[in-house]
Order: sequence, then structure tokens, then C-alpha cells
Amino acid sequence: MSENMLAPRRPGGHGFDRGRPRDPALDQVILGATIDLLSEVGYLRLTVAEVARRAGVSKPAIYRRWAQKSQLVVEAMVTQMHAGQGPETGSAAGDLLALTGQLIGALTMTPLGRVLPGLVAEMAADPVLANSYRTLIIRPMQQLWRDTIEAGVTRGELTTDTDVDFVLNALAGPLYFSLLITGEPIAPDYAHTAVDLVLARYRSAG
Repeated sequence: MSENMLAPRRPGGHGFDRGRPRDPALDQVILGATIDLLSEVGYLRLTVAEVARRAGVSKPAIYRRWAQKSQLVVEAMVTQMHAGQGPETGSAAGDLLALTGQLIGALTMTPLGRVLPGLVAEMAADPVLANSYRTLIIRPMQQLWRDTIEAGVTRGELTTDTDVDFVLNALAGPLYFSLLITGEPIAPDYAHTAVDLVLARYRSAG
């Protein structure tokens, strides 16, 4: 498929926008079949043909929505992430602990952790895929964490010099390092330990 044959569908993604309007319910069926297959066979062994068979649709029906497998997989992953407002536990410590726990859950209890290494390898050579992943998954997650940290500063629980980017990297970075580099399991007490370290630096004395 040539790029000039494609029209933007979602941020970073492309698909054909010709013919009758798409059925959102069918989109969800396809995404659900994609998640099921990712859980069973992983990213590399997943094929659009098998997604089509599992969803009871044709391959062209999928390619009208997503131009390539990687775009379909990214959007399927979005359905596994926590969306909307962040947690409201009543404290910055509780909120950060909840967000860290949610991320651990996404990386260990959904297909995201199994799929991410293959996606990262493809993103290195596919800037469209990289932009889609960052736009649909990473940036919304970062915004939730930023809102939580800034709320903690506003309430006076965190110091005014709290480095938001550092906190994000300190809490989430080691999780991706374990998943993508070392392959070591995440320690059961990781969330509490990481949040305690952040609070040791940025908890307000007032």
C-alpha cells in the first residue's frame, strides 16, 4: 500500500476511509479478537488473517481500518490501558502508588507486556508506528501522572521544585527496563519502594 492511498484514521495511524461508514461495534469485535490472539500467541505470531478469521470478518475489512498489523495492535493495546481521570485516593502518596500499581498490572497482567518487545523493535524502523504508540498510549499515561504530581504540589504535599519528569522516569522507567532489558520479574514491593524513594526527595515538610 502506498502512503498516498491512505488517509489518517487515528493519531499516527492510517486506514482506508472509502465506502460506507464503519460500524464501531465491528471495530470492537476486531480489537477484541486481536487482544485474544495476542494473549495466546504474542505479537510476532499474530497475523491479520487469523484476526479476521477469529473476528468473522474479511482481511479487507481490517485493512480498511488499520493499514498494517502494528497499527491494529497498538490500538488494541489502548483498550487494555486505564483511561480517563487518575486515581483520587486523597493523597499524593496514595495516587502515585495506585498509578504505579496500574502500570505494573498493565505490563504483567495484560498482553501489553508480552507484545511490547516486538513493538519496540518495529518502532525503531517505523516512525509512523512509533508516533502512534507514543500518541495513543504513552502521552495519555504521562498526562495522568503529571496531573497527579501537580495536584500533590498544589495541595502542599509535594515541594514546589518537584521535577515531574524525574518522578515519571523514577517510577515507570525501572519497570520498562525490567521488561525490555533484563527480563527480571518485578519485585512484589516495587511500587511501595519506588514511591517511598520519590517521597523521600520531594515530600513537603510543611
